[in-house]
Amino acid sequence: MTPDPSDVQALFARHYFYFAMLATLGALQIAVSIGGYPGLWVLPHRLGTRMAGAILIIAGAALFFMLPLWVDGPWAAGSVEADSSTRQWGRADWGDLGAARNVNDIDGGLSGTGQATWFPLAALIAFCVSITAGAANRRLFPARMARMTPISPGTDASEGIDDEDGIALLRRRSYPGALKTSWRRFRRELPADAMTLLAQADRWSVAFQVWHWVLRRKSR
Repeated sequence: MTPDPSDVQALFARHYFYFAMLATLGALQIAVSIGGYPGLWVLPHRLGTRMAGAILIIAGAALFFMLPLWVDGPWAAGSVEADSSTRQWGRADWGDLGAARNVNDIDGGLSGTGQATWFPLAALIAFCVSITAGAANRRLFPARMARMTPISPGTDASEGIDDEDGIALLRRRSYPGALKTSWRRFRRELPADAMTLLAQADRWSVAFQVWHWVLRRKSR
């Protein structure tokens, strides 16, 4: 049976999504474990998180390239050497595995547009998994997570946390907590920062003219 391109595309998109999500999650875990941001760790342990990241990357690639051994698709044994439009539907064998994913996008293979759609979605879900796991670790293992990033001796705990900003907040907070703090700080500092930037704008710029118009209105 010659595969329907729409069926091939749906199959490829699903498998690519699994691959991208696992690989992105793994890369993110390695990065945040090296950087020391427990707010995004999937495990409450630095080394364990780093190992989990490496395993996820390997598992994602292995899953994508080896699924044809177990899942029916346009790679039936003995047909992958043919043109991708005339392949047979079925499972691949080890000898055909290297060419199983080589399917032209007009015959249902994943196009660049498809990859540009599915990869950001997979990355977003991987990030959400990290956020959820980090928040759960903070709640379930508060003492262990507190030991991951101890505050320097002689520094007040609340002051030390308040002095941090941006991604550094994830050293001692979950992502929702860090986001709340960052948003509050953004709202507090935005007016002063905006006025500073407008004051430095070129005199001929629209921003400069609008700023001075607002100042004149206030002075009346």
